[in-house]
Amino acid sequence: MNKLVQDPGRVRDLGAAMARGELTSEALVQRCLDRIAAVDGEVQAWLHVLAEDALAQARALDRETTKRGPLHGIPIAVKDVIDVRGLPTRANSLSRANAPPATADATVVAHLRAAGAVVLGKVHTTEYAYFAPVPPTRNPWDPARTPGGSSAGSGAAVASGMVPLALGTQTAGSVNRPAAYTGTGAFKPSTLSVGGVGVVPLAPSFDTMGAFGQTAQDAAFLAAGFAADHLGLLGARPTRPRVVVLRDDMLARMTALGTAARVDAFAATLKSAGLEVVEARTPVPLEAILLAHRQVLLAEAGRTHARLPMDRISPRLAADIATGLAMSDSEYHAALRDLARMRRAFWAAFGDDDALLMPAAPDVAPADGTTGDPSFVIPTTALGGPVASLRAGLDAGMPVGALLFAAPGHDARLAGFLFSDLATELDL
Repeated sequence: MNKLVQDPGRVRDLGAAMARGELTSEALVQRCLDRIAAVDGEVQAWLHVLAEDALAQARALDRETTKRGPLHGIPIAVKDVIDVRGLPTRANSLSRANAPPATADATVVAHLRAAGAVVLGKVHTTEYAYFAPVPPTRNPWDPARTPGGSSAGSGAAVASGMVPLALGTQTAGSVNRPAAYTGTGAFKPSTLSVGGVGVVPLAPSFDTMGAFGQTAQDAAFLAAGFAADHLGLLGARPTRPRVVVLRDDMLARMTALGTAARVDAFAATLKSAGLEVVEARTPVPLEAILLAHRQVLLAEAGRTHARLPMDRISPRLAADIATGLAMSDSEYHAALRDLARMRRAFWAAFGDDDALLMPAAPDVAPADGTTGDPSFVIPTTALGGPVASLRAGLDAGMPVGALLFAAPGHDARLAGFLFSDLATELDL
């Protein structure tokens, strides 16, 4: 058995154990700290561990007689593009090597503290949450493989049992892809639905907070703790969506046989459990959406980071900033219009109760040194709705992930399915 992979426990189970007096937040935090000491030397997910602060937070929460909600006393990890009071936000970049400690929490972190979550520390990311350089983090399932990116530390920390929940960010595929590669669950709310104050930007049209948990249900609990009330996540009623298995030329061309087989088997499992499952071709080619997203991302990354010292960032980021700056405003605006048109055409083909299913990546996690291929996740980010990563099984001993996503603003519908008894029964 792989000693680096461990289930950190489900949010519902941990909360129930605390309610029964069988577990305290302090004991849970200590359990996480012990696990970090045991395996992070190999996994290398953590950048800063706030051991004493986290234990103090936990003791204070244990003294409260009224529980604040499902996150009360649950430890979380925070990706290092998100401000945590008292810690520097370095974003894995030499350009921020002298960044001072943050004087305040990012808004999402403040909301999670208010909900009773315990901030355990910060985990690794790629530079500016982009492609390179990759951090030292290893995939717990196979340390020779990547955990994905850019939220590498977030996925690896949960997969190795060092923390039950972790915060990430997604501009392209930075939450849903590492969740797939590390065999964890994820939930990214509708694009731009969660404020980014205190978060290092990359491309503001897409930058969105995301959540990791051992299951997508747990990730949705975390997202409910930082998402705005109007998304309705926390009070989402159980739903039973129609699952639409998406077929597309890019998916057919790129998906490895083992990955395709596992996702098809996962769809069959959902059907056997009583959900309506159908197939449909994409009304807009995913490759066209991918290209439009790329144009907008480059334009915005260039305009956002034009003043970075180019000799203190990676060559890949420097080159793409230059490409974005060379793009005229008229080209940038045309790309925004194209993407909006494709988004409208895509969602016009589906109903409000539809949840679309497809592989999260072309294959299982590749060898370390890259963050893997984000091509499948990027169109779901660009399409603007909530996206969950679900564990679809194993291929040759490595996790396979599936994406379940819905139209913009339908976060409560997707979360309602993840919070349902059926999802709990299937351990989604």
